[in-house]
Amino acid sequence: MPIYEYRCDDCGQAFEHLARSMSSTEPVACPKCGGLRVKRQLSVFAARQQGDGESCCGLAPGSSQCAQCPGMRNCVS
Repeated sequence: MPIYEYRCDDCGQAFEHLARSMSSTEPVACPKCGGLRVKRQLSVFAARQQGDGESCCGLAPGSSQCAQCPGMRNCVS
């Protein structure tokens, strides 16, 4: 089941909608105002690449808080 992002033309609310299938034609209503004038938005997937001396969580490498990172990649100073 795909998740799509929408924006309501009536109230400007941005929201996500879980569709039954990619070819679903069911109407999508805004959860805030109930309006049916919604437009599907372009979803952007972002991935951040780690550089030298950078921890997986953005904290200082080797810090006690950084040691809690899953996988602990780049978490050693």
